[in-house]
Amino acid sequence: MKLARWLRNPRNRLDIVAGLVDGVLNALILAAGRMLKAAGADLTLAARVGAATGLTTLFVFFVAHYAELRAELTEAERELSLLSHGRLAASRLGRRALISAASGAALAAACGVFGAVGALAICALAPRPRGAGLVIVVLLLGGLGALLARSFHGSRLLWGLSLAAGGALLTWIGVQLNIAG
Repeated sequence: MKLARWLRNPRNRLDIVAGLVDGVLNALILAAGRMLKAAGADLTLAARVGAATGLTTLFVFFVAHYAELRAELTEAERELSLLSHGRLAASRLGRRALISAASGAALAAACGVFGAVGALAICALAPRPRGAGLVIVVLLLGGLGALLARSFHGSRLLWGLSLAAGGALLTWIGVQLNIAG
């Protein structure tokens, strides 16, 4: 019960959505070229792209969250007119900020791995022709955009088309770069 409540918490929405979208887009840009060739997607490729996505997402989100939380502590010190700087960060509040940043980064990284591995699994299992999996993943990314828009009463069509267009653009770039080829 606690896990489900924690995942539905609006404060975790950024980590979940950004992690999923980042994972899918990483899979598209890193592996699109290979997926259109004879090699296609396989478990090894999914593991490599998932690991790269998870590690970079973990690092980026930890730094971003921790910097934001430390800045909030610094602002609180200024508003309280504390004479010495860094005392709040050295306190229990600083440790809570570190733990909060780490848990948010871990959630984003887990969602990133899920997005990358899921996208590549869809591509590996998709019917022929080989590009069908990429089209399915781009359409699912558009569906995620529509779902996201629904959660904050935005235009589902605009958000869906925007995420799908971004996915299609990064797929095209991935095919041109052929990184995992």
